[in-house]
Amino acid sequence: MGKYKRTIFWIIPIAILGVFIYFFGPKKPVTDNEYVQYIQATPVVENSNITTEVALKNYCEKSKWEYFQTKMMEHVVEFKGDCKVNDKVQSVNLQYVVEKGQANYRIGAMLVAGIQQTEEQRSAFLNTVNQ
Repeated sequence: MGKYKRTIFWIIPIAILGVFIYFFGPKKPVTDNEYVQYIQATPVVENSNITTEVALKNYCEKSKWEYFQTKMMEHVVEFKGDCKVNDKVQSVNLQYVVEKGQANYRIGAMLVAGIQQTEEQRSAFLNTVNQ
């Protein structure tokens, strides 16, 4: 009987760990949903005829889009790509925070080579992409 007790003491923690990993472990990135499509279809800057998707695809290499939801229940669409910034190609992450129901959006953080950019730098980048 003692042998079975030791076995149970190993099985229960492993099962709990498995459940924890299943619910809270890494998830597959969502690359295509209504929020991604909404941002891709918006103009890259106000009063522009060029969509965000087309402008960033033409300006950047290895581009991809991902959707995730924050712990604050915000819907975030993130663009990742290698883009020309300051006369050299660097990795760029640009986030769009979309309101529920896709009523509106705001541009969130922008990282260039892992360094957060100011609003002015972000605006300058988007204006350059729009040209």
